[in-house]
Amino acid sequence: MKTRSSFEICLPLVVFGVACLASLPTLILSLLWLTLGACSVGHRSLEEFPADGIPRHWLRGPRSVILWLYHLAWWPWYMRSELQQLGGSIANALSKMRHHGRNGTTDTSSKRRTHDEEG
Repeated sequence: MKTRSSFEICLPLVVFGVACLASLPTLILSLLWLTLGACSVGHRSLEEFPADGIPRHWLRGPRSVILWLYHLAWWPWYMRSELQQLGGSIANALSKMRHHGRNGTTDTSSKRRTHDEEG
C-alpha cells in the first residue's frame, strides 16, 4: 500500500481552514461536515481506524489531532456500506411510491361523484 505523505494527511486541515476563513457559509458547511463526520464515525481512537500507509509517528502526540481530522474529513469513505444501504432503502421506498401511484390507487371517480352530488 502507498505510504501517505504529510501533505496528504494535512490537506483536509488546510481545506477546512481556508473554507472557514473564506466566508460564513463555507464556515457553516465545514462545521456541518465535521459534525456529520463526528456523529457518523463516532468516538474512536486512532488505533481503530485503518492505518495502512500512515506513518506510525502520526499516531501519537500533536500530529494525532491532524490525523483524527483527516479521518473525520473522509467519513463517507468509512460509512460507505451504511450509506449504500440507506440509498438502496430510499430508492426502494421511492419506487414503491411511484408504482403505488401508477396503479390508480387514488380513486378520483369517488371525488367526482361527491362533487356532483354537492352541486
